Amino acid sequence: MSLHKSEYLDLRSVVWPTAKNLINFAVNSNKYLEKIQTLWINHSEDINKAFSDLGLKDLGFVICYIHGISCEGWFDVDTNSIHIRTVRSGGNNEILDTIIHELLHLATYKKDLTYEEREKIVDEYLQKPQFSKLLK
Repeated sequence: MSLHKSEYLDLRSVVWPTAKNLINFAVNSNKYLEKIQTLWINHSEDINKAFSDLGLKDLGFVICYIHGISCEGWFDVDTNSIHIRTVRSGGNNEILDTIIHELLHLATYKKDLTYEEREKIVDEYLQKPQFSKLLK
């Protein structure tokens, strides 16, 4: 999946690849991985229930890559994967929001939709009680 230049305008935050950012992530990558694992262990049951309750498709095995640079997150339907930035992420709630956001993209993706249409669908799901209660 390629990110079009116009889509960068809609990103809330981007961490660019500077030497300092790359070194920080390399030194602290185990800490970031542990943070993501803990978040998933603590919330996966509720997330899976929300997907099921809303009739969203079972995504099966999803690979989650963690990053120290780039935008907050993105998804790849070809590899059934999500990418989550853990550095300067806004805390656990923001990371959890990003994980759910990207999983919703995988579950609702339609090739013929524009970026704005895809984001609108995901935002509408995030406002449903099944997800909004997880992100308080």
